[in-house]
Formats: sequence, C-alpha cells, structure tokens
Amino acid sequence: MTIRTTNRARKAGAGLLSAIVLAPSFLAPSAARADCLLDYVACVEAASDLGTFPRRSFAGIVCYTNLIQCLQRRLY
Repeated sequence: MTIRTTNRARKAGAGLLSAIVLAPSFLAPSAARADCLLDYVACVEAASDLGTFPRRSFAGIVCYTNLIQCLQRRLY
C-alpha cells in the first residue's frame, strides 16, 4: 500500500504561491476601481432614499449595472 503525499504537497504549494502572487492586486485597488466603487456607493445611498421597495430595488439594480459597466470600461 502506497500513500501519495507528494502531489498533495505540490498542489498546496502551488496554491499558496498563487495566493502570494495575486494578493497585492486584491489588497490595493487601482484608482480606476476605487472611482467606480465610490460612484456605486453614492448611487446605492441615493437609491436607498427612494420611497417604495420596487423603486429602491430597481435603482439598486441600475447601480449594479453601472458599476459593472464602469469596471469594464476602466479595466479593458
């Protein structure tokens, strides 16, 4: 009976290495993403002041789609 631990250790090491390499990009958002997020926050705050649930919900969906479009414009 053979227990294979080298593949698991190798996969864990590769995952850890990937996390270390990608972590800085997630920790420090770029100025482009920060602007989009600030606009999104302002939009959601304005949407929360609307009178009825359907109006707030629709405005929230519009805010979300605007955020996605902003991110796509800035990142591509």
